[in-house]
Amino acid sequence: MKFLSFISHLLDYIYYRKCYLCAKKCTGSSICPECLQAIYDNFSFQRNKVAGLDIYTGAVYEENLLKIIRALKYHKKRDFAIILSDIIFQCIKNFELDIKDFIICPVPIHNNRLKKRKYNHMELVGAELSKALNIEIRSDFLKRVKDTAPLYKLTIPERKAAIDCAFIASEEIKGKKILLIDDIITSGTTIKELSNKIFEQQPKELIIISATRSKSFV
Repeated sequence: MKFLSFISHLLDYIYYRKCYLCAKKCTGSSICPECLQAIYDNFSFQRNKVAGLDIYTGAVYEENLLKIIRALKYHKKRDFAIILSDIIFQCIKNFELDIKDFIICPVPIHNNRLKKRKYNHMELVGAELSKALNIEIRSDFLKRVKDTAPLYKLTIPERKAAIDCAFIASEEIKGKKILLIDDIITSGTTIKELSNKIFEQQPKELIIISATRSKSFV
């Protein structure tokens, strides 16, 4: 029995997970319950008008969410998609949005980035949201045709120039209800450009939700 107990403790030592955020020991998840609770405590649902559009957000882009989004985007922590999905889900519940018959459309990335990363993180988020809401996801409705530098490094005028004509929208959007989702909104430049392309295809309705927003976004 002592030997079995020793083996059990040894396996725990070798294979236990560390919380991605605080590095403390945790089991069954990449994030410990305390850090996950801290994220949920930070929820601050907000609705803003940008160029006449209602944009819904679930939380401020703070240190822990920054780490989670970067890990999901760049470090293959695909299991973190469910966290962003749940922020969007809770945002829908908070504002009592009627998303019946809506189709989820994740913000697309350019093929060059897709080849490098192997996946679009917002498609992963959209897939989790699709399961939670039992509605369709269509990643082919929107396409990014212009490979731009990361927008957070650019000034607002530079962002507008970079994002101009960066997207195309499918004709299949016509007459459909579209739920456009993103991970973070800073100036609204990307969302406005995408919305323009979507409206060119005459959707029945458009709802825009970003999981997070920068502190400067008002």
